[in-house]
Amino acid sequence: MGMNYIGIDIGGTGIKAALTDDSGIVLETLKTPTPAENLNDLIAAVSRLVAKFQQEVTVSGVGVGIAGLLNARTRIMETSPNIPCLNEVDIEKQLREALSVHVITENDAKAGAYGEWTAGAGRGRRHMAYITIGTGLGCGLVLGGHMFRGTSGYAGELGHTVVEPRGRPCACGSHGCLETRVSATGIVLTAREMNAANDNTTAESLYEAATKGDRTAQSIFEETGRYLGIACANLINLLNIEAIVVGGGVMASGDLLLGAARAEAQRRAFPSSARDCAIVQSQLWPDSGTIGAAMLARDTA
Repeated sequence: MGMNYIGIDIGGTGIKAALTDDSGIVLETLKTPTPAENLNDLIAAVSRLVAKFQQEVTVSGVGVGIAGLLNARTRIMETSPNIPCLNEVDIEKQLREALSVHVITENDAKAGAYGEWTAGAGRGRRHMAYITIGTGLGCGLVLGGHMFRGTSGYAGELGHTVVEPRGRPCACGSHGCLETRVSATGIVLTAREMNAANDNTTAESLYEAATKGDRTAQSIFEETGRYLGIACANLINLLNIEAIVVGGGVMASGDLLLGAARAEAQRRAFPSSARDCAIVQSQLWPDSGTIGAAMLARDTA
């Protein structure tokens, strides 16, 4: 019998949980809404998901990915913008006490990077970046065969590197962050600027229009892809990595976005560095984060 692990992704609206074997294969998944305002309710919700899986198998560890800045030294969640009840909380310690099993917490994008690196599109790479495009833009880095966390655990905030000095205001308080261009929110803003959006327009509806041949919608994704390509070129020139893995549902899966990003990265990066770096789609989406969290639990147990 192999070992079993649970990977959990706590988002602003929903909690996803996956039961995996020790190689990262997903055996079963569960979902529940996120009680973002109440810590006790959040811990209870996670405990219920874990208990359901424990009825079926013995669980050797639980990994939890959470959107926000997790201090790698103190293990405290410094800030989690969409889950206020986790701000300045050591959720790892609280969950360990509630679950009586090994628990490890990680930033959600780093968990996704770990998933792709151990079980997905980044397998066998020593140097890679994982970019996840959703409401915002998350990123995780693997350098020299290790998750790169930086001095305090906050490395990888590619979404908040500046691509336009006088650009759009960002939720982080700055202007011109990559996330204001390459994200669901950014895509809708681009559509508004092109007079191609109404109150019901979403990144998904624009993507559907683009796949059906709508030229304006296609140009919105090409423009978004160009900004993604600029960020990829910066990563390639800065770090000389082997792969950039992109995940994020319909928006990220299309050749529209990745095609434009590859072309732009080739134009802007050193040709020899660009040749060394494949820009590829995620293999595990939408489970990159939960699989990565489970694999972190496996590798830290």
